[in-house]
Amino acid sequence: MNAAKGENSTDKRTVLVVDDEEAIRDSCRQVLTKAGFDCHSAVDGIEGLHVAHQVEPDVILLDLMMPGIDGLSVLTKVLETHPNTVCIVITGYATIESAVDAMKKGAFDFLPKPFTPEELRLIVTRGLEQRRLLQETAELRAEKERMKQYFITIVAHELRSPLLLVKQYLDLIVGGKMGTIDDTAKEMLEGAHGTLTGLLDIIADWLELSRITAGDIAGGMQETDLWPVLESVVEDMKPFAEEKSVSLRLDPPPETCKVTADPKSMAVVFKNLVSNAVKYNLPDGSVTIEGLCADGNLRVQVRDTGIGIPEKELPFVFEDFFRVTSSKTADIPGTGLGLSIVKKIVEGHHGTVGVESSENEGAAFEVQLPLVHCDEEEAEEDYD
Repeated sequence: MNAAKGENSTDKRTVLVVDDEEAIRDSCRQVLTKAGFDCHSAVDGIEGLHVAHQVEPDVILLDLMMPGIDGLSVLTKVLETHPNTVCIVITGYATIESAVDAMKKGAFDFLPKPFTPEELRLIVTRGLEQRRLLQETAELRAEKERMKQYFITIVAHELRSPLLLVKQYLDLIVGGKMGTIDDTAKEMLEGAHGTLTGLLDIIADWLELSRITAGDIAGGMQETDLWPVLESVVEDMKPFAEEKSVSLRLDPPPETCKVTADPKSMAVVFKNLVSNAVKYNLPDGSVTIEGLCADGNLRVQVRDTGIGIPEKELPFVFEDFFRVTSSKTADIPGTGLGLSIVKKIVEGHHGTVGVESSENEGAAFEVQLPLVHCDEEEAEEDYD
């Protein structure tokens, strides 16, 4: 489609007039062609969508009242596929209500009939300026994304590998594999080891976040029983929980409940949730992971008996780099990306994640994922 514009070798901006009145189409075409625009027209909404698909206009002048598909429906469909196209509504039945409705649906401006040639040229020129701003914004966003991906590549290949090598050396020294070292040196090396481990955790979270943002989840989607994934996560977390004197309990649903999921991504979700539940728990506390199949969803709740989250901070816990700040959390390491990653992965699986908590009363995070199969009654309810 873009090639079609290139073949014309023209810098003309393209305008499409969609109106069922021939006189309006003809007069708009004459005025706009004379003003130097490449003007196309359509007699109704269906033809308008077809022409818009072919020529990809910069600006569409769209009548509201047309037989068949009305102007608002055309407006919605055009902006779904070409969000940077500027739509200007024109109608002979102008009301404040219709103008407001059109603006809410994404129209740039509103031109009531009858209008003069000068009014038409002015509003189209303003529309083209809006189009230019939209394109520049889109280009800046694309450039920002390219820079972000470039930075992630540098982090992955130029920083992570040498840092892992340094960590391996420190593992050997701190672990006593390279001989005895005095207490002062050991304390300093242990501090360096902890700092390096925290930095590698940040890098790992960055890379995971980049993978999610790039959409690298769908490729691993398959019909999955999540409980073996959760069992593996709990098994991996047991040493950490024992070190913190926290008990782990896994209560599966009474029946097998399968979801469409990427098992590796789901392991990341629940590793983050269980790890947080242990980190922010109290000595001799507990973490319970419960499953339930109901209402066409698998619901998995990770509940702890820890320090909880202040009510005022609950709305922000899934934001990038957000961490609860208090004297109780000051010495607990973390990147502030874990819950953001959880939310992005779950939503990428068409699910939801939420939290209920009060300060000093623990926290309960619940993940809901649609089941692979639900009965006809549930399907009808979802459709309604």
